[in-house]
Formats: sequence, structure tokens, C-alpha cells
Amino acid sequence: MEKLKNKLSKYFQFKNTIGGLSYFLRSLTTVLFAFPIGILIGIGVAVMSLSSTVIGTILIILGCLFIIPMIWFGLSTTYKRINALFPQYATLLTVATFLYSFVVQMFNPNKTGLDFESLMEPTETVEVFSPIYVGLLFISLSWSVYLLFGKSKVEEHIG
Repeated sequence: MEKLKNKLSKYFQFKNTIGGLSYFLRSLTTVLFAFPIGILIGIGVAVMSLSSTVIGTILIILGCLFIIPMIWFGLSTTYKRINALFPQYATLLTVATFLYSFVVQMFNPNKTGLDFESLMEPTETVEVFSPIYVGLLFISLSWSVYLLFGKSKVEEHIG
């Protein structure tokens, strides 16, 4: 178990650097966290509607607990890539990137809240064009592309 811990802990640590390809692959790996989250929450909602509220709630809470390592893994991956490009400002830029993603979603015209009634009875959504959202999204995508393809001064990445 100690060997597994030592091998996997480097992916969750906020130190060292990674290259663009590793950044891309680790970002794709974050999707793997979504599977147990979706499965546990989906089964929990189904169990709540069919029989036991307690068991359903426990499954939903377990599913939500997987969100913590997913966010931690995503933040550490972003930190390592930013650290390769801007070592002096890695922490500041990582926090700014994380917070900026929330700001962009606040301007999303198609967002829906956690309204469980609308989830059970889907209705037509009206798509609204928002130039502010498109502009903020363009900045976010440009930053992501720069993180992916930017040339760092680090010769050999350890992260």
C-alpha cells in the first residue's frame, strides 16, 4: 500500500512541473473522476425516488465526496503546468484560473441551477446569446491553449 501511495501521490502534489502533453493527458484523466460521481449520484437519486431516502442520500454524499479529489487533481495539474511557464507566479495564476472559471460560468446564459423539479421534468431551454459570456469564454479558452502549447524554459519536467 505504501508503494502505491508513493507512486500516486506525485499527481496530487503542488510542486514540480509538467509539459504540455502531460497537462493534456492529465486533464483528460480528470474525466475519469466523473464516472464514479455520476454513477453514485444517479443511483442515489433513483433509490431516493423508488424506496429509501437514507440509502439514496448516503450514495449521493459518497458521489459528492469524489468531487474533492477531482478538484484537487485538477488544481495540482494546472499548478504544475503554470509553474513550468511562470514559476514566480504559479500560485497566484492557479488561484486566478480557478476563480475565473467560476466567473465565466456566472455569465453563462444557458446555466441552470440545482432545481431538482426541472431535472425530473425537462422543459425546453431557450438559448440566449451573450457577448459578455462569449468574450470571457474566449479569454478562458485562449489561456487553456497557451497552457497546452506554451514553451517553458524547463528542460526536464519531474511532476
